[in-house]
Amino acid sequence: MSNGVPNDEHEQQKNKILAVARESFTQKGFEATTTRQINKQAGISEGLLYYYFPHGKREILDAIIYQGIVERTKFIGLSFGDVNSVKDIEQQMTGFFDQVWQVFKKEENYQSFMITIRERMLLTDDQSKWLLDLMNTILGSLVEFLTKSFQKLSIDTSNVQQIAEIIMSIFQKVIYDELLIKNDRKTSSAVVAGVEQQIHVLLTLVSK
Repeated sequence: MSNGVPNDEHEQQKNKILAVARESFTQKGFEATTTRQINKQAGISEGLLYYYFPHGKREILDAIIYQGIVERTKFIGLSFGDVNSVKDIEQQMTGFFDQVWQVFKKEENYQSFMITIRERMLLTDDQSKWLLDLMNTILGSLVEFLTKSFQKLSIDTSNVQQIAEIIMSIFQKVIYDELLIKNDRKTSSAVVAGVEQQIHVLLTLVSK
């Protein structure tokens, strides 16, 4: 119990406020969202919002970012299959891109991404660090996979880090263009084909 409010009900109310605020911050931005709008959409009184978040909207933003960091650090495992040719590597990269895309298109991940980018000036370095950590995790998976694959196919591994970074930059550009600029969470066949073509050209060059 907490001040007469059952713990499970307390958490439900807090999570409802956070969900409403997260959606509004994503769509309208932090500054354009008012506590009154959050109250109305959550179906609660102003007093109840300040009961859960005494410091108001800023405390809600901090809670959303913290919640996002906790969830994103759990990060789903990215997997690869075995390869016997450069073509296999290309296909694995396409599948890998789809796995990465699925992470970012998930509703809460998407919202955390949008809020982190749009409200960067309001956040501390630690609060925005989750995105960099996520990208580094993806990069590390790429390096590990490419190293093993290149060794198996007798391809020079001296530039694996740089190659992985180039592939990562291809992924990042699509993610930022589609999610941030176009606000589109559906990858078109043209977008996927573009990723495939760039990776094909890169791997053709490095495997010669």
